[in-house]
Amino acid sequence: MTGVRRVLRNSPALLRLLAALAFALGTGLAGVAAAQTDGYKIGVIHVERIMQESAAAKTAHDRIEKAFEGRNADITRMEQDQRTAAMQLEKDSATLSPDERAARERAVELRGREVQRLRQQFGEDLHARQFEELDKLKARLDQVLTRYAKANDFDLILQDALWVGLSVDITDDVIKALDAN
Repeated sequence: MTGVRRVLRNSPALLRLLAALAFALGTGLAGVAAAQTDGYKIGVIHVERIMQESAAAKTAHDRIEKAFEGRNADITRMEQDQRTAAMQLEKDSATLSPDERAARERAVELRGREVQRLRQQFGEDLHARQFEELDKLKARLDQVLTRYAKANDFDLILQDALWVGLSVDITDDVIKALDAN
């Protein structure tokens, strides 16, 4: 905590900015006061909106969907085959010998476990790939955002604030910059 106090004590401009932001948030005038405070230029982005609306995010989603659609179809077909085999066993169980019934029950149970294992592995692989694509997109967003901030002389860009006035919301401009890149 003493490090923070030292930084604030040695930086009166930062202290004024933080005080102005605290005042603005406390009075509900964040959009008006945060846009230009003592010569500081501040913007706010909504990362979730960027991740949903940008062409780059949609392309990443489509790429993942295409990569996994064949495997998902295979597992879905295997699940249907397993259900069909279970129904057939139930239908035939009255006419089967006890040994034959037990053997087919084991086979259906093994098939069910294998399909369940494949579905779980599929989910884990899909989740890992989604995080991989998300990391790539966030790294790209960071680069675009840094260039945008420098080009437009921003001193501070925040993300996902509770309430944002239109004068400081730069999400649409960042989406355009990300899509143009």
